[in-house]
Amino acid sequence: MMMELKNLSCAFSGNFFSKDKFTAVSPLNTSFRKGGRYAIVGESGSGKTTLARMMAGLQKPSGGNVFVEETPVYGKNKSPREHFKKVQLIQQNSLSALDPKMTVGRSIEEPLVCFFHMNKALRRKRCEELMELCSLPADCYSRYPDELSGGEQKRVAIARALAVQPKCLIFDEATNGFDLPLRKKITEDILLLQDSMGFTAIFITHDIELAVSVAEEILVMRASQLLEKVRFSGDISVFKDEYSKLLLKASWYKPLGIYQRNNTNQLV
Repeated sequence: MMMELKNLSCAFSGNFFSKDKFTAVSPLNTSFRKGGRYAIVGESGSGKTTLARMMAGLQKPSGGNVFVEETPVYGKNKSPREHFKKVQLIQQNSLSALDPKMTVGRSIEEPLVCFFHMNKALRRKRCEELMELCSLPADCYSRYPDELSGGEQKRVAIARALAVQPKCLIFDEATNGFDLPLRKKITEDILLLQDSMGFTAIFITHDIELAVSVAEEILVMRASQLLEKVRFSGDISVFKDEYSKLLLKASWYKPLGIYQRNNTNQLV
C-alpha cells in the first residue's frame, strides 16, 4: 500500500474559557494503493481538509498514525523531510500558497534546491520541463503569482509539487471557484498527469459529481466520521449510506455528467 491510516483522529482544543474539544476527524482506518485514484467527499466542516493535512504531514493527529510505504509519519524523532518528498498537498487557494515575492520560476525551482541540490542550469531546464508538462506558457517563468490567472496559479502549484517527484498528490478542492470549462480542463490535465506519471491521486471535494466521475474509490465523510468507502465503476447503487444518496440527489447526478470521461482520458 502507498498509504495507510490507522486509528487516525484529530481534535482541537476549545477557546481560552473552555476545556471542551472539537473533534475534526473521528478515529478511522483506511488505505490507498499505489497509483490509485480516490476522492474524499463531504460537506464543509466534515473533516476532509483536516484529514488531508494529516495525510500530508502538516497537521499532527490526536491519535493514530499515517503510514507511507509502511513508515510512520508521526512519532518521536520523525523528520517530515522524507515524507514531503513522497506526499504533496495542492491547497485550495493556490495564490495564498505561493510566495508573492517569488517569480514562478523561482517558486518551482525552490524544491529542486532543497531536495536535489541542482545547479542553476539544471534547475532552469527542469523548471521549463515542469511548466510545459503543466501547460504553463514559457513567459510565466519571470512573472509573479498575482500576475497570473486562477488556472495558471493552480498549475504553478501543481508543477511545484511535481518537482519533488512525489508518489502521492492530494488535491484540496482542485477546481473550486473556477467556471465550468476551466474546471474540466484542470481536472483533465490532472488525470493525464497521473496516467503518465503513476502517482496516487486523492481528490478532496464537496462535489460528488466530480468524485464519481474521476475516482476509482470514493470515501464519504460527514461530521468528522468516515461513513463509507466504495469502489465505483458507474453504478451508484454501491452507495449504501443515506447521506451518500442525499449528496447524489443534491448534485443532480446523471450518468453522463459534466465530468464524464471518454476512452482517451478527456472529459466530455
